[in-house]
Amino acid sequence: MKEKIHLKHGFTMIEIMVVIVILGVLAGVGAPRLLNYTERVKEKADMMKLYYLRDALNRALIESEVALYQSSFVSGGDSAATANLQKLKNALKSETGVDLFVYELRPDFYTNIQENHSTINSGSEMSKIVGTSGVWYDALRDAGFDGVADILADRNKGGNNYKKDTDTYYSVEYKQGTATYYRTYPKKQLFMSNLLNHGKGAGLDKITKQKGNNTNYRLTLRVQWTGGNESSHSVEVALLPAQAKMRNNSNKKGGALISDNGVCFSTYGDIGCAAFEY
Repeated sequence: MKEKIHLKHGFTMIEIMVVIVILGVLAGVGAPRLLNYTERVKEKADMMKLYYLRDALNRALIESEVALYQSSFVSGGDSAATANLQKLKNALKSETGVDLFVYELRPDFYTNIQENHSTINSGSEMSKIVGTSGVWYDALRDAGFDGVADILADRNKGGNNYKKDTDTYYSVEYKQGTATYYRTYPKKQLFMSNLLNHGKGAGLDKITKQKGNNTNYRLTLRVQWTGGNESSHSVEVALLPAQAKMRNNSNKKGGALISDNGVCFSTYGDIGCAAFEY
């Protein structure tokens, strides 16, 4: 009678440790790539909102070639409206484009929508073309910037209109020294990515275009005739830092925001971010 041979099944401690080490190495390599991929997808989705706004404005231009000039801010018939209309026309064909609103980011606080700010578009009043109805207002709402449209409308009315919550946006009081300010941001989340919700969390004191500012990072959303040419009957949209150009007339390059993942926030495509400086 043959003796039965019993084989032991299982893993030695050394084998288990080797597997754990291998899994750790794979996780260390793969996890960052997965996180970067996820963030890039979110940034792509955010970038698409610029295309939605561009398309909304271009649809209006199909219906009327002068659609962008149909705002009470520029069509009142008086001398002020006439001056504003000329300012709008000049801005739409300029290298910098029209500053529609300021988008302010802080790593440690809520985002903030403003009509203008002295550090980025001092003296700009182009946010007033949005008004409370019409082409600009409707285009913002159609593109998912509905809270933004209402913030601009209320901020431009003057007084304390924007210093309280509404159906579409929050208004949060905060103090800086003895001064009291209000940060206004849409109830419906405007952007998905970490970049456009918190900005770059480090190195804000080294921002090329905002020297001396190590707290906030401000961008403007701008609109420009395609190629700076009104006869194109179409526009482009971009998010840009202070003093940047949407499109340099000589080399065709723009200074729109580009993420670390290579996502360009300009409807001109990659050339619209070729001159970006952080």
